[in-house]
Amino acid sequence: MCAPPLISVITIVKNDRAGLIATLDSVRAQRFADFEHVIIDGASTDGSAEVVRGLASPNLTLVSEPDAGISDAFNKGIRLARGAWLNFLNAGDGFLHADVLGRVAARATESNAIVTGYSLTNGVRSPPYRLGNHDRLARRAWISHQASFVHRRVFEACGVFDPRFKVRMDYEFWLRALTRFTFDFMDEPLVSFAPGGVSTRQRRAFFAEEFAANRMHLPRPTLANLRVRTRERLHGGLRAVGLFDTYRALRLRRR
Repeated sequence: MCAPPLISVITIVKNDRAGLIATLDSVRAQRFADFEHVIIDGASTDGSAEVVRGLASPNLTLVSEPDAGISDAFNKGIRLARGAWLNFLNAGDGFLHADVLGRVAARATESNAIVTGYSLTNGVRSPPYRLGNHDRLARRAWISHQASFVHRRVFEACGVFDPRFKVRMDYEFWLRALTRFTFDFMDEPLVSFAPGGVSTRQRRAFFAEEFAANRMHLPRPTLANLRVRTRERLHGGLRAVGLFDTYRALRLRRR
């Protein structure tokens, strides 16, 4: 029988001590033993790093230093992680039950590259519908990064998170990765994630970066970006000119 894979859970945090404690408790409650927890702290001033240092666990790694944003912090975690499978569980997020890692590990085979499911916030599922590998690319790229477990070879083949993206780095990454790799979708919630994150606080950048990612990676981005504009209007947000001005400021072009 093959040994179970080592799973690396990567948590980024900055000045969210209470959220970090909740995430640490969630990870430590897992019955599956073959995991490590990598904490990337952006030089917090609220005692977040001290919480981690006080645990002194052999499967816990902490880096506490300034970073250049979420993408940079994620990429630090990827470089430090030793596991074959990587998961990104931010401070304030948590696994929904103690068998999440065990259930994922049972499906994390050599024939799979990505195992994913639903995440929940305030009782609402993300993605809002079951996804399949035959869905259009822009739809597939809505898989939840918190509820996804990605084999290291995906990052080796597709690259890491683009630091130019400050909010929608996960969507842009999936647009790259899902053109080359398929996923195994677990039709169940795996993770709860905290509301009020950066995508909620920075709505202008959220829509502008999705618009830019579509322009970079979709062969025919017009329809997808019409959907972006429609969603932006439904969210009661920005004047359309604001979206396009932000897009131009990003200076992103299709590769």
